Amino acid sequence: MRKNTITFENGNRAVVITAPRDADAQTIVKALDFAPPHALIMVLGGAKGLDDSRKARLTELFSDAIAPEAAELGALIIDGGTQSGVMAMMGDAVARDGRRSQLLGIAPAEKVTYPGGPGEACIADSAPLEPNHSHFVLVESDKWGGETGTMFELARALNVPVATMLINGGSIAGGEALQTVRNGWQLLVVEGSGRFADELSAAVRDGQVAKSVEVSEIVRSGRVTLFHVDGPLEKLRHELRRILCG
Repeated sequence: MRKNTITFENGNRAVVITAPRDADAQTIVKALDFAPPHALIMVLGGAKGLDDSRKARLTELFSDAIAPEAAELGALIIDGGTQSGVMAMMGDAVARDGRRSQLLGIAPAEKVTYPGGPGEACIADSAPLEPNHSHFVLVESDKWGGETGTMFELARALNVPVATMLINGGSIAGGEALQTVRNGWQLLVVEGSGRFADELSAAVRDGQVAKSVEVSEIVRSGRVTLFHVDGPLEKLRHELRRILCG
């Protein structure tokens, strides 16, 4: 396991831990050396296939609800850490909120680029790390999704209340949503954000026949809360508080 610091072009610095997939979660948490959080918000999914108006609305949810609520609750935020989709929105929102929250990105080490690291030309299907994150864990893997196991082990190791948000997303996010409910955590699904989130929302709200065993199990768990993408910002903040504070 290695620890170093990245300085991004915007001047922000981030702690980076590079760890094997079988690394002990408590050891990684200790190496990250962040202030112990009171709660955890995990953001799953993406923003693929969304039009500009939907992206603008999601940006508003992150900036005016998720980021400030995380700060008020003393919650650590975990996402995939790259400068794309909802992860870029999350990073921008935390920056606009004055970086009051710690933002941890977890990604496969052999798929990401960053200052002082490998360039895009060296990695197929690569993505840059998002420059407003405070911490990263780069898991030794050459596949997107290879970091998922470590992400959930770290979340459990923190031993704090967890709220997991699903926004849009594809097959990897679907698997992560399933792991969420299997861990006994609440899954807050942003309905109207597209792809897997909408497939799951339809199965929960309208009783539509699930297209997969995965969706069926998530629905049966009874641990899904729906929030429509156009719903009031205060309602989203309320749902996060309810899940994290009881």
